[in-house]
Amino acid sequence: MCPELFHIGNFPVRSFGLVLVVGFLVGIWMARRRASRFGLNPEKLWDLAILLIVFGVLGSRLAFIVQEWDHFSRHTNEIFSLRFDGLTSFGGIILGLVVMTIWCRRTKTPFLAAMDVFAVPFLVASAIGRVGCLLNGCCYGGPTDLPWGVHFVDVPGAHHPAQLYDSLMCLAGAGLIAWSERRRLASGEPLVQGRSMSLMFLAYGVSRFIYEFWRAGSSSTYWGSLPITQAQAMAGLLALVGLALYVVLGRRGRTYPREAPA
Repeated sequence: MCPELFHIGNFPVRSFGLVLVVGFLVGIWMARRRASRFGLNPEKLWDLAILLIVFGVLGSRLAFIVQEWDHFSRHTNEIFSLRFDGLTSFGGIILGLVVMTIWCRRTKTPFLAAMDVFAVPFLVASAIGRVGCLLNGCCYGGPTDLPWGVHFVDVPGAHHPAQLYDSLMCLAGAGLIAWSERRRLASGEPLVQGRSMSLMFLAYGVSRFIYEFWRAGSSSTYWGSLPITQAQAMAGLLALVGLALYVVLGRRGRTYPREAPA
């Protein structure tokens, strides 16, 4: 793998951080192109996107510290490390939702519209981020003798490139949402408020739940005596929330204007 790409002086440019930046830029580009479809001004999304990436990373780091507190309580100097070697995506999602809620209230932006705009970009950015995990050599899967098994630094044997499996599932979810939006618009029907958001939660939860079956046993933590990991429990809950929102918001049936203003 290639955790460090090059150095600028004594400062190492890490592949994971660079890939996160690429994922962020692709995500905001996609969100700006989608904004008018949901009645939002694309120029307003830069501020929100920057807040989401900053607090998303911060939330991911804080969640990882809490999850691994036994280690960090004995190595407190690592808590404030700028290397950010440990991140937990669910922490980023939670803090990101809080930040988006506050931003929407202050800017008087409809929350569901903002969430629908970022539904596809979030999944695409997540898929790109997993490539960063692969380059960094973290979040790999269990041992395998399949021809596409990957050898990671300081890890004996070949392992599933589970990061790429998750990337493919996230891309499939993003494609499903984009297809459902275009099909509805092509048929002359308006988009239902919150539907894309609901599908995003469902797709991400399902992809993460499945991903853990490959990853389990190498870098995941099981929840007590349960046969699932902590991440799978969170992912399952997120998928159920997405399914419930899909049903509830679908029954409510509120839609966006067919010709949404930019």
